[in-house]
Amino acid sequence: MATLVRSVAIAHLAVLSLGAPVLAQSAAEPVALVVAAGRPLRVALDKRIAVTRVGQPVAATLIEPIYAYDRLVIPAGVAVLGHIAALQDASRAARVQALLSGNFSPHRGVVLQFDTIVLPGGLRRPIRTTVGPPTVHVTVRFAASDRPGNAGDEDKVAVGDRARQAVASARQEAAQRARDAVALVRQPGRLERLKAAAIDRLPYHPQYLAKGAVYDAKLAVPLDFDTQPPLARAPEGTAPAPESILTARLVAGVTSAATLKGATIAAIVTQPVLSADNRLILPEGAELGGTVTLVRKARRFHRNGQLRFLFQSVRVPGADATTLLASLYSVQVNESDRIAVDEEGGARATNSKARFIAPALAVMSMRALFDRGDRRMDGDANDSLPAPASGNVGSRGVGGFLGWSLAGTALSFASRPVGIVLAAVGTVRTVYGAVFGKGRDVSFPADTPIQVQLAPGPSRKPSS
Repeated sequence: MATLVRSVAIAHLAVLSLGAPVLAQSAAEPVALVVAAGRPLRVALDKRIAVTRVGQPVAATLIEPIYAYDRLVIPAGVAVLGHIAALQDASRAARVQALLSGNFSPHRGVVLQFDTIVLPGGLRRPIRTTVGPPTVHVTVRFAASDRPGNAGDEDKVAVGDRARQAVASARQEAAQRARDAVALVRQPGRLERLKAAAIDRLPYHPQYLAKGAVYDAKLAVPLDFDTQPPLARAPEGTAPAPESILTARLVAGVTSAATLKGATIAAIVTQPVLSADNRLILPEGAELGGTVTLVRKARRFHRNGQLRFLFQSVRVPGADATTLLASLYSVQVNESDRIAVDEEGGARATNSKARFIAPALAVMSMRALFDRGDRRMDGDANDSLPAPASGNVGSRGVGGFLGWSLAGTALSFASRPVGIVLAAVGTVRTVYGAVFGKGRDVSFPADTPIQVQLAPGPSRKPSS
């Protein structure tokens, strides 16, 4: 009997000894580091390119790092190579609009294809992408009260309060990451911009791809970076620190022109969220769910659109959604869109006071053109000279330019009646556009990079 008991005990210990490694291995089971199809690679062109032919090579720089699950797999700053895949004829509407603007060489649609990414160490990996339209002058807009560099930021953190210092440090780090992404975009200088603008005003001019133009190149096939042991997961129910910043991208576009109040929105977390002890809280790929809380369409008299949304839940793949409250902290937009983000995360379009310059010049040119410059015959020696031509040369040129660009300037010099007509067209166009015209809507396309800030206090708890 004793022998039987001893045998059972030995067998039980053997099972336990075999089971322990299996459980340990299961807890640290490697994860596949895959950049899924549909993930956009955000790239910026390295130089200005004159569009000449299909197959023409293009070179760009990755401006945002790419993460897979819990770690970095492609750092920002690597080269992405491609070519012009197709040149599409401009639509009839685009050609008409170009003609009305004095442009007799409407731009063709340029379809890019990026097919190679140069990883650190020089390793080249083939990729397949579909490329969207460019953002020519990208910039980052921060929430009004949290713009990096604001005076008094240090005063917000009490000396010795480690928790608040950690939050402030995390926010500064997040803001720096957003600034660094834009810093990688090699924007043209002021002189280069003026030169490009002058060329674009010519009636006939070559087509260029702008230096620093940012494209979203969506992967058509996944990128596999093998498997790696994952980081340790934070205990269940662990929430990111209050007021911390999450980096994400919008799944679908949202606009004040068409999105309805109460509409649902979603964003994908693009950088993993870690705890203070380097444990994984949210992996890359977690989905934020939210609701549009305010929509105001753009209206006449330059009343601009407004948009506000809040994220209220987060869902990790393979798990149930949990509650979370976060608002917009920063967003990458086109500089010309003039977007401002308020302290509550609402976005609105703003007007430039410079918009009144063109109408003022147009009115002045019209006045000069109708001023006949008649002189009183007072017996002076200059009585025999002919009266000056109606309107000076500068007024004619300005009026014609505002009416029909450089082509209008040339016609205004050739004919006074034509100059008056073009100046009148320019006056109506600029005054209507600056005073009576419709304002700008707030539009964030799909895949727009954003950062969201969690609410103060407990930011997440299990949903009921």
